[in-house]
Amino acid sequence: MQLQPLFPDVLGTITGGTRIGLDRLQVAVGVFPPVAFLNQPVEIAIVLQNMVDQNMQVRVAIRVPDEDRKGNPVVIEVPRTQVQIGMSPGEVGVLRMPIIAHPPTRPGPRFPVRVAVRYRTPKPGKYVRPPAGGAPPSVLAVSPFHLQALREIRFDAHTWNESAEIITTYFDLAPKRIPRPPSNFKHSYLTLWTPDQMAKEAELAQAQVETARNIAVGLMHPSAYWNFLDVTPELFAQRGMPLHPGEAKAIAKMMAYTVDEAPSLEPNYQLERTRWFQGLCQVLAQDPERAHMDRGEIFTDFLYEAVLHDAVIMGFHVIKQRVREDLGTLAEQVQYANRVLTWFGGYSEPDLNYIYLPLILGGVAINRLVQMDRHENPWVMLNELNEARRGRIRLAQGETVVVFDMLSELLAQEQQKLREQRISPP
Repeated sequence: MQLQPLFPDVLGTITGGTRIGLDRLQVAVGVFPPVAFLNQPVEIAIVLQNMVDQNMQVRVAIRVPDEDRKGNPVVIEVPRTQVQIGMSPGEVGVLRMPIIAHPPTRPGPRFPVRVAVRYRTPKPGKYVRPPAGGAPPSVLAVSPFHLQALREIRFDAHTWNESAEIITTYFDLAPKRIPRPPSNFKHSYLTLWTPDQMAKEAELAQAQVETARNIAVGLMHPSAYWNFLDVTPELFAQRGMPLHPGEAKAIAKMMAYTVDEAPSLEPNYQLERTRWFQGLCQVLAQDPERAHMDRGEIFTDFLYEAVLHDAVIMGFHVIKQRVREDLGTLAEQVQYANRVLTWFGGYSEPDLNYIYLPLILGGVAINRLVQMDRHENPWVMLNELNEARRGRIRLAQGETVVVFDMLSELLAQEQQKLREQRISPP
């Protein structure tokens, strides 16, 4: 079966994951060098990643201060304060806009540079990349040395509730000056990746299918549960959603079931159609030596978001026969999974529904199917979820109340099955 992988996450490969989401465009802004002298050029680097299958016009403007925080004059030369870039569908590139601080500017820390980014497309278009990051690229339009130079730039983090279209970066001025500033410096734009590279990306990923299959469903592979449990509490807390112990266990179980048990237990399961397996092929294509890594670490280091997406889809599947509520069509569930990933990428406000429906509910439904170790008592997670539910439900409103009703129903079902199997609470 031919893979149909999504476009790679070039921006995330450069920044280590730092990104600013503007819906159909992702941006990262950094400054190099972070500490400069008077008369020395400083480059404002803006990485632009087109997320859709449409041509895009991007307009970038920068604004520099005319005085410092003490009211002293600041003179910063900007050759061009506004630049417009045309991008092809799915293109990724870096725009460099140089500035130079001149006397009588006084040395000091944190001189702000404000970057405004606007874009337009002829149509909304179809997304070609997941919002929270994806597989790394195997093919680039630049050399590895150029890529490494970009990675050395400090890119600024951004939270969902800040103004995404106005990004502020900072540089420091050291107490020294260069005698002669350069006389000819200007902005530049460099294309890093275009859809022309996608055919080769897909070819390289396809060549890794058998290796990926051995990693995915090979005999005697250890459960990925512990790997997911190790990282899930911290990752969700970073997204504004601290988890109770039982909640973290249920999410980790749902994710482990998706990659460990579902390929053999779920009828009509198409491994090559899952986002996590396609991402695994791309990860191996970018570096075949990763096939020798610990299997669970591959999932948590490179494929967490892909597994999370597929775990949402699988979660709806495993609970739909056990609850009375209408859980929507598959297309609606995919849209919901994309919303969860949009939040997880840091582009929207946390919502308790995103962790319970269907991740935690699904974790309850498959509780006994994910074996942690032979000493595990499956009652422990259920008891911890009951405790979490009592704390959460006091603040629940609207749809969340319905979700907790479903949780109560699933907990009761699972507890009854444990009694029928003569499994006693600890």
